[in-house]
Amino acid sequence: MSFEMNKVAGAILVAMIVAMVSGIIASKLVEPTPLTKNAYEVAAAPEATTSAQAPAGPQPIEPLLASASVDAGKAHTSVCQTCHTFDKGGANKIGPNLYGIVGSPIAEGRDGYAFSDALKTKGKGQSWTVDNLNDWLADPQHFASGTKMTYAGDPKAKERADIIAYLNSLSDHPQPLPTAAPAQPAAATPAKGASAAPAPDSFDSLLATANVDSGKAHTAVCQTCHSFDKGGANKIGPNLYGIVGSPIAEGRNGYAFSDALKTKGKGQTWTAENLNEWLANPQHFASGTKMTYAGDAKAKERADIIAYLNSLSDHPQPLTKTQPSSK
Repeated sequence: MSFEMNKVAGAILVAMIVAMVSGIIASKLVEPTPLTKNAYEVAAAPEATTSAQAPAGPQPIEPLLASASVDAGKAHTSVCQTCHTFDKGGANKIGPNLYGIVGSPIAEGRDGYAFSDALKTKGKGQSWTVDNLNDWLADPQHFASGTKMTYAGDPKAKERADIIAYLNSLSDHPQPLPTAAPAQPAAATPAKGASAAPAPDSFDSLLATANVDSGKAHTAVCQTCHSFDKGGANKIGPNLYGIVGSPIAEGRNGYAFSDALKTKGKGQTWTAENLNEWLANPQHFASGTKMTYAGDAKAKERADIIAYLNSLSDHPQPLTKTQPSSK
């Protein structure tokens, strides 16, 4: 029995010795070369930016309004007729009637239409200016998150401009739509050795050549809301006789100015500079003003208007730095 056990143990030992020797011989015969790089390269995902880009606002609409088409705007609003009426005195539907919407207060009136709290909050003290309509038409939910408006918005700025032009035509008194100011030519480079001339005060130079008659013509649209004659009654807006040089948001025979204009104009007068800013963009000059006029983008027209307003006075003011005072 002992002899048999020894045979088994001997056989196991021999097998182990053979396996060990075989491994040593194999390692000498085959020497693998380690890889210097991965056989298959996995492209790494690009690093995420540390902060997400804020969504850009809609493209400015003013440059497109000069060529906007009322007929094209009417065609673009055909889909809106499910929810809105566009004729004067038309009934509200799912949405309000839109006749006279441009320049009207946001989320007010419209024959008692029940506006959402979201739009009431967003639009408090504001009116449907061109800029507000552009923001709204681009993305109503972004303009007033929570509004009842289900329209997703129009991403095409040209179509929005056409729609605004059409809506503006639906009025007894259409608003003057702003246009883009013409691009200014690049200044000529002075010849070598020549001294460059000092840059003139551009608006002051326009006032020096301003045309009173042209200014009067440009204010024809303003006569709906203002009177211009001495002693004239206030209308939707105040009488404008003697406005140049007068205190901002004071007097005018008791006219009820907005708190926005009172705050902005406290202690100031209507100088040529203030009037230029006001006529360019009333809402920018005094955000929240009752003035629905969108502004005049053309500096020459603003200069003519100021010259005309200045002529409506018993004592016209000197408009430029070199102009003498009228006696």
